[in-house]
Order: sequence, then C-alpha cells, then structure tokens
Amino acid sequence: MPPHEWIAQYGALLVFLNVLGASLGLPLPVMPTLIAVGASYVPGATGSWTIALPLVLMLGLAVLAGVLADLIWYRGGMRYGTRTLNTVCSLTLSRDACVSKTERVFGQWGVRLLIVARFVPGLSLVAVPLCGAMGVRLRSFIWHDCAGLALWAATGLILGIAFAAQIQDLLAVLSAMGEQTLIVIGAAVALYLVYRYARRVRTTNAP
Repeated sequence: MPPHEWIAQYGALLVFLNVLGASLGLPLPVMPTLIAVGASYVPGATGSWTIALPLVLMLGLAVLAGVLADLIWYRGGMRYGTRTLNTVCSLTLSRDACVSKTERVFGQWGVRLLIVARFVPGLSLVAVPLCGAMGVRLRSFIWHDCAGLALWAATGLILGIAFAAQIQDLLAVLSAMGEQTLIVIGAAVALYLVYRYARRVRTTNAP
C-alpha cells in the first residue's frame, strides 16, 4: 500500500496515538504526522467539505488524546506537587534549568501558557503538571489546554493542506524506494529515539 493511502486509511489512529504518546512524554514525531495526515485528504477532494469534515475529526481526536494524557500529569502535579514536575523535567537534558525556567514563565503567563506551550518543544510537558501543583482549577485547565491543543493541531493540519503537493511528491518518492528502504528508514528513526532516551537517562543519573 502506498504511504499516502496508508496514512489516509490509518490517519485517525496515527494522530490519536502520536498525540497521546507525545503528551505522556514519548519522543514521537507529532507535527510531521499531523502535516502528513492533513496533506493526505487533499488529493481527490471534490469540495471543501470533503476536506473539512475529516480534518475536524482529526482535530477532535488530537484534542481528546492530548487532554487525556495531560489530565494524568495535571492530577500528578496536584497530588505530588513539585515532585511530579521534577519527574517530568528528568526527561529533559537539564532538570534544574527546566524547573526554574518553567516556574519563571508560568509566573508571567499563568494558565494562559497552555495556549502556546505546545509550540515550544518540551514546554507543555512541564507546564501541565505545574498547573496542578499551582492549584489551577480543573475547568480553567481543561479550557486552556483544549484551546492550546486545538490551535497547535490545526496548525499542523493546515500546513499539510497548504503544502499537500510537495508532501505527496515526497510520499511518492518514498513509495518508489520500496519497502526495504522504508524499513531501513524506520529502523534509523527507532535507533534515534532510543539514543535520545538513553541520553536522557544518562544525563538524569549523572552526579
């Protein structure tokens, strides 16, 4: 099955699992996934509604997955306070800098930080438990988190629509390369993710 057809068929599952995993702290390529899914609905579209309806579904799935994962960190921050923030910051390369920077930025923006946090790599992962630790009300947290998730996910999907022709050309090239080449690329990506995880663990355990 060509990559663009595979993405079109399993796009909903890809979006949900990528956003869920990334929101939990896994190093997943969420934005490229959103862009590719957005581009996959442009070829063969007969009107704006044939693009808008599936993209609204993708947007809803992205928001749902993000909120479900964020609620776990939010509850952790509410229950365990800064210990949860330290745990999340241990996933970064500099835990102390992560804690101090996030607390400083949160002091300036408050819960509104969630609206833009996902555009800054790693910021939403630490801003979410900090909301719980700082006693942000659940209703306010969910509203701002949903707004931030919707803005971020919509940006990726719209970029996919805007550059659909270029992305389809890239997917066609990948399809022409054959399954073996795609397996090699997938293995390289997997090794890179393992390397990033091992680097995080080594940095965290360093004296």
